[in-house]
Amino acid sequence: MQTAKLLANLKDSLTEQWTQAVFASYPEKSLPFLKTQKDPFANPVASMIREAAAVLFDALAGQDMDVEKVKTALDRFVKIRAVQEFTPSQAVGVIYLLKPLLRKQLLPEMQKQLDAYLEVESRVDSLALLAFDMYMTDKERVAEIRVTEIRNQYAQLKRWAQHLNAQAPLGEFAGCGQS
Repeated sequence: MQTAKLLANLKDSLTEQWTQAVFASYPEKSLPFLKTQKDPFANPVASMIREAAAVLFDALAGQDMDVEKVKTALDRFVKIRAVQEFTPSQAVGVIYLLKPLLRKQLLPEMQKQLDAYLEVESRVDSLALLAFDMYMTDKERVAEIRVTEIRNQYAQLKRWAQHLNAQAPLGEFAGCGQS
């Protein structure tokens, strides 16, 4: 059986298993909500993960190789995890959660087509590396935003102090520390 056809037959099953594996990477208290709440407005994180997993699976299968579409799907995984308290390896590691699932369901079927299977695994690696680059970009943006916030707060405090100093009578601060 051709790899693309085999992957197409396994898409729903593997995508759901992968989604559940991603959910399992979240804190235990979040799991019931992530797994059961299907409303995209009530649970946007789970909805975005499900949508992204389907698009990334298509890219993995070689069905939709539109780089921008793949980047958008990866961006969903990465941005969600960049603003949460995940380390870079935990954030990008969700891509690698797909490998054991592929080995369990796809590899036995592809023993005769080992090269084709390795190509699919190679695509998983490529997705993970792209996700890592995107994660680091998002983390840098978050850091820049924090630095800008601190600078703005400092500037505001400085203006406030200058305003207070301008309003104080001349001798009021001059005598500080003198007996």
